[in-house]
Amino acid sequence: MSINVKKTDQTVEFSNAGGKPCATYHYTDMYKSFFRGLYTPSGKDVVATPPKDHPHHKGLQFGLCTSPANFWEEDKKSEPPDNQLTIGMQQTTSLDLLAGNLIGFTQEIDWRTDTMSVLKETRTISVEEQPAAYVWTWTTGLTAVATDVQIVRSVWGAPGYCSPDFGYCGLGLRLAEDVFQDGEVVPPQHCGSKPSNISFRGNGAAVTFVQKPGQGDALFVSTYQNAYPYGPGGPGFAFLTFVPTPRDLGKGESIEFSYIVTVSDI
Repeated sequence: MSINVKKTDQTVEFSNAGGKPCATYHYTDMYKSFFRGLYTPSGKDVVATPPKDHPHHKGLQFGLCTSPANFWEEDKKSEPPDNQLTIGMQQTTSLDLLAGNLIGFTQEIDWRTDTMSVLKETRTISVEEQPAAYVWTWTTGLTAVATDVQIVRSVWGAPGYCSPDFGYCGLGLRLAEDVFQDGEVVPPQHCGSKPSNISFRGNGAAVTFVQKPGQGDALFVSTYQNAYPYGPGGPGFAFLTFVPTPRDLGKGESIEFSYIVTVSDI
């Protein structure tokens, strides 16, 4: 088993030995880099098309909200009128494919506004092929460039469908409805829990998140089945892991995150 990787001027494309796509990573978007599509070995795409009311839900992506700028929503109309922040951008400054036996890339990202850099990120993503699964390792290191950066919940404060201590920003994606319409969360979890391992199982496909021990990211779960889409216990109409807040970073201070995301046939 082997995976091929090719960098273009806008994407990093992964394919298996038979030429079938594993994933496409888009790194030139103005606001954030993201995976879309993201496939099981049999070819099921687990990523939903961005909905019209949430176009910033682009794929498997990582974003945060900070005191200087919002790096999740991408326009003012998506923010509440009484709590608007400057819209931030994630600009790729370099992206190099990994050498040796590792399949993937390292990306340098400038989290910035029109007038200042807020954070610098080093992001490394690699993939291994296993029986009936692609296993992605995503590591991120963020360093504060601006003075007194605080990671905050979101511009929407503490939404009622989340634990009051957390928001919805972090690493996550919207799951494809045709695959996860009748899915389940294994083991069953609720918003605000901090699972070390969580799996979203749908029709022939699963997406599993494992976070670094002690990292403590909490879980956001919403459902396809429930009439009110933000109840616990569904397959993840949208799901995101997100970072406990507030979290302060002085200039030059760093924080690291690490995740393993497995996309598998079941």
